[in-house]
Amino acid sequence: MGATKKELADTLGVAKQTVVNYIERLGLAPKHVTRVGKYDVLDDFAVSAIADAIGKGIPKTEAPGNVEETANDAVVAALNDRISDLKSQNERLTTELAEAHAAREREVSELRSQLDGANARAAKLADRVAGIAEAQQAIAATPWWRRGKLAMKLLGAGSE
Repeated sequence: MGATKKELADTLGVAKQTVVNYIERLGLAPKHVTRVGKYDVLDDFAVSAIADAIGKGIPKTEAPGNVEETANDAVVAALNDRISDLKSQNERLTTELAEAHAAREREVSELRSQLDGANARAAKLADRVAGIAEAQQAIAATPWWRRGKLAMKLLGAGSE
């Protein structure tokens, strides 16, 4: 575990000097206290000995494995939230795509009906043109002195 004098004092609710005094009284300094930079780090034995001597228990802390599990749980929860967000976005986009597809189908259907109407009008005009062409051929085949009456009979008065 390893704790500095200040951390142990804060944990036990005493002054740092009290921890220093107990280190000297119990003779823990050379063997169980290590200098790291400008801090003295006490090993687990020294921490337990000082806590027992002061008469206060050290609160249980989570083992490092549990901290990793907590961190892993947080990552998993964050990823699950992201998955949930992506699923809702996917559902929204699927709905929008279905609506766009339906609108496109309606538009295609309308355009097809317009095309069918235009084709019907074109066929009617083609029949009319063919009829006029036949009438013109019939007129051209008759002698010139009968053409006037035949033209009036075949083509009509000209008001169409």
